[in-house]
Amino acid sequence: MTDSSLLAPATERRTVAISRFLWAVYAAIAAALASFTLVQWWSALSFEGPMVYGEGAVVNAGLLIARGLDPYGPPAAGVFVGANYPPLAYLVVAIGSAFGDFLPLRAVNVLAALAIAIAIAWRARASRLTALALASSFLALFPVLTWAPVARVDMLAVAFTAFAILLAAPTWRRALPAGAFASLALYTKPTALLPLVAVLLYLAWREQRTAARVAVAFTASSVLLVAFTFERFEMQGIITHVIRWNALPFAPSIAALLLLVGVVTLGAFALLGARSADGRMRAYVIGAVLVVILGGREGSTVNYLLDVAAASCLALASRVRADTPRVPLTLAAQLAVGAAMIATAVLQPTDLAASRRQVTLAEDLPRAATILAEDSGVLLANGITPFVDDLFLWSRLVAAGSIADEVTPRVRQAAFDFVIADVPLDALDRATEFERLRWPPALVRAVLDAYRLDVGVPGHFRYVPRRSR
Repeated sequence: MTDSSLLAPATERRTVAISRFLWAVYAAIAAALASFTLVQWWSALSFEGPMVYGEGAVVNAGLLIARGLDPYGPPAAGVFVGANYPPLAYLVVAIGSAFGDFLPLRAVNVLAALAIAIAIAWRARASRLTALALASSFLALFPVLTWAPVARVDMLAVAFTAFAILLAAPTWRRALPAGAFASLALYTKPTALLPLVAVLLYLAWREQRTAARVAVAFTASSVLLVAFTFERFEMQGIITHVIRWNALPFAPSIAALLLLVGVVTLGAFALLGARSADGRMRAYVIGAVLVVILGGREGSTVNYLLDVAAASCLALASRVRADTPRVPLTLAAQLAVGAAMIATAVLQPTDLAASRRQVTLAEDLPRAATILAEDSGVLLANGITPFVDDLFLWSRLVAAGSIADEVTPRVRQAAFDFVIADVPLDALDRATEFERLRWPPALVRAVLDAYRLDVGVPGHFRYVPRRSR
């Protein structure tokens, strides 16, 4: 027996020991960061108001359904209802409206994120450390930390997509729920189509029976959803709101920013996940990355990274090697980079204190007032119905000539009692691109000409008519 053959087992044992130590360190880091996430989410669940832009539009559409109205139907004169998603998230708001306006969808999204984390832990259950590390990592990733506890459609759609892919199997017992989850994912957010198609193509190549049965289940579920939609909503309105109004221009600067944030917050997870030995999971990661690449349109933000976060962690949990130190070292470093960027404010999660302050500053507004607000969620949190529930979407549609501008003429006439912006409109050129896209130049000029600044504090700039009416 040679000396080298004697040394080999010792070297392997040392490598395994180092690997286990690194997995333990990685799991500790991930668990600590996940604990921070859970504390943030718990605080969010106690807040009845908007945390990010766009929640107001989702909640408003849901409240319209709760009152027996159709958010996709023709609105009242001078009113703009965005409703540019399929109905499922709006139905969640409507069904749970007795418990609050923002809470129902916010709570469902948190449960959806936790369900994905549990699925990750289950798939990695062969090693408790690996299961803890990967499940906690998913909760700690910046896009999940920021976007899971908001009243938007994204997290719910990601969860439906993930479980459709995980459950797909050749038996009807699993193919039926997989197809149902796939149809529900699309009934929540159309971008779910990309990862679902990527995985279905892989299944059609490698697991034909699974692909066929899931496709049948998906078709049957979709027929039922379409029948319900025909019965409850105006179908032509859905086509206009969900398809035509979502055809926003591709923005290279936003696409580049999305990719940059994706690389610095979860790039290592995506890279290692794409190298998974599980072909289905590789296809899932590829489809999720396509969501980011093709999602670089005006108004897009880090919510488009949620699919990559879920797909990467599930792929890593599928067949990750626990005996190599490279994986835990790389993933721990990725989490550390993200945490450092949050700590130094390079990346900023939702500022709940600022959100509460915005809602409080609007508490003195008369409930019957006519108000044009940049964030309609602030009005809804104070019991005021918005005239424009999504100023960004309205401005983009007006710029494209898709709808007539009925708002700017009313502003010129000082027909609104108040105009509320998140930033000072006379300094809009120094604001972020997202802010500038919400306020067309013609509308800004009309506000500054017909209104004067009455309240000017960070996050709340209130304008009132210059002349009494």
